[in-house]
Amino acid sequence: MELINRNYRFFKQHFSPAFVNELSCLKLDQINHYQHQFYGDEVRKSCEEQVSLFLKHPTHLRLNYVSDVASEYAHQICINTLNKRSLDLGCKANSKPQRGTLVLLGLGAGHHLNKLLSSIHYTDVIVVESNVEQYAMAGMNINLDAINKECEARQGSLTFLNIASYEHFISELRSLMDNKGAHLLVDISLYRHYSTPVFDQIYSDFKQWRNNLASMWGFFEDELIGLKHSIENSHKAVVKSHAGVFEEYKTQPIVIVGNGPSLDNELEKLCSDTPNVLIASCGTSLGSLLKRDIVPDFHIEMERPPSNFYLKEHQLTDPRVKKVVLISLNTVYPKLIEQFKHAILFAKSNDAGGELLWGPKQGVTPLFHCNPTVTNMAAAAFARLGFNNLILLGCDYGYIDPKNHHSKLSDYFNKASDLSGAQFDAEMRVKGNFEEFVYSSRIFNEARLAQEQLIKLTPLLNVLNASNGAFISGSTPTKYSEVLFKDTIKEEVKQCIYHYTHSCATHTSNQTISLDEIGKIIANLKRNIATNGSIVELLNELNKAVKALNNHNSKVSKLVLSGSLKYIVATIASHVNHLPSSIWPDYAITAREAVNAMLAEFINKLSFQ
Repeated sequence: MELINRNYRFFKQHFSPAFVNELSCLKLDQINHYQHQFYGDEVRKSCEEQVSLFLKHPTHLRLNYVSDVASEYAHQICINTLNKRSLDLGCKANSKPQRGTLVLLGLGAGHHLNKLLSSIHYTDVIVVESNVEQYAMAGMNINLDAINKECEARQGSLTFLNIASYEHFISELRSLMDNKGAHLLVDISLYRHYSTPVFDQIYSDFKQWRNNLASMWGFFEDELIGLKHSIENSHKAVVKSHAGVFEEYKTQPIVIVGNGPSLDNELEKLCSDTPNVLIASCGTSLGSLLKRDIVPDFHIEMERPPSNFYLKEHQLTDPRVKKVVLISLNTVYPKLIEQFKHAILFAKSNDAGGELLWGPKQGVTPLFHCNPTVTNMAAAAFARLGFNNLILLGCDYGYIDPKNHHSKLSDYFNKASDLSGAQFDAEMRVKGNFEEFVYSSRIFNEARLAQEQLIKLTPLLNVLNASNGAFISGSTPTKYSEVLFKDTIKEEVKQCIYHYTHSCATHTSNQTISLDEIGKIIANLKRNIATNGSIVELLNELNKAVKALNNHNSKVSKLVLSGSLKYIVATIASHVNHLPSSIWPDYAITAREAVNAMLAEFINKLSFQ
């Protein structure tokens, strides 16, 4: 009874009164009966034998960032330095981790947790459990307070997630990462003690949700480039919400053309459909369409680097494109906008420039779900404008053969183009739209998930997926050969759009921009990491800085700084987790110097804004 009482005191400290009250209502004989039904007579043996099987083939993912010596980005230069030092010190990426995160699906009697902690030096344990009887069993078998103290002694934490759904799990895990730090994602094991529909989805989608949480962090220079472009673009077109401005044409179909490999089989029909349907090219698909003499009605762009313009300069400056309507974001390279007579610009969500120039005070609603690919931007923009009938063509978000990752007409297969060097791996298999499965990459899979979220949050949106790629939940798989266009009023719609773009062609804002607050935050972080300390202390200091940015009253500061800091936290953790602790002091010296140099470069680059 002493163990049970001790654990109930622990429950009272860490759980809601309602949950503790529900737990207290269970009688001891009820718990014993439930435990016998669940395990039989050999409770500890059942738990520990399951762990032995797991340890033979652990379900584990490691996150690391490769060096790029050509990069001029401060965080990447820091990563290069850290990678080199870790290799010099003997870091072995595939070694048993010295630190790491354990996500435990199912608490049960808990003996498996003790066995796992004694076998691998996990620092952070996340127990996913919502069944009160499971907690009651643990209360009879293991000392939860001792496990909590052990995690703290390892400079980690013990967390319980009482979740109701897969989506709830993702939300809670994201909040935990914001609170604790990006290091949680670096060496992460997933252990399933028993099956439920939610546990099974978490388990099967392990790589997907890990990648999702480690994606779209942004970085310092990218935000500064976007801010610079935003200021210039504010003089070229009015950035507005554009909500429902073409709602009277909501049933008019729009074909969103990506540059996936399945596009090649549909170009002949698309060409014949051109007089009857509005067509939107997305990024590099513009070149593929022009090669078949298909001139789109819209062109979508969302990337901010100047190189994105120059890669496609030949197509973007083609005289046939002059009357095409550009739909884009505040962050794009200004020269891109200059090529188009008609432009509609949105404020990008979670963007420093959008926040500073067109934030809530200006009454502009930013465009959400417009990342990570330009086809995401297209679907989000048309939905915002009021068009509810979308057809996805060449929006594959995957490939049957990784060697055929884009349309054969694209510059990805043009040896004279810089795009020809791009490689696409078969990182994962996902359900196919017309095939059993297709291969996908991290970015393409994120794009698919973003489309699914947009469709889910926009009930009036009707999306036909005519692409032979990944299945998109919420869309209707439809062969393009079966799509017929009739009673369209394409020219009337285009004239209405031209008229609207003329009203968006004047500048209305002369707001001044100050980044002094960001400079103060960087200077303060430099002071905080200046003193000699352990590598774990440096990690904690960086995590504290990210957490403070999440709670800062200036969202701009968070957007500019937090992404780069997360990359460094993850990189340091990826090394420390695979270096003997005796080597940590040597690594810490280099890490502190590299982080300090990165922060100094941030300050230097701010001074030129």
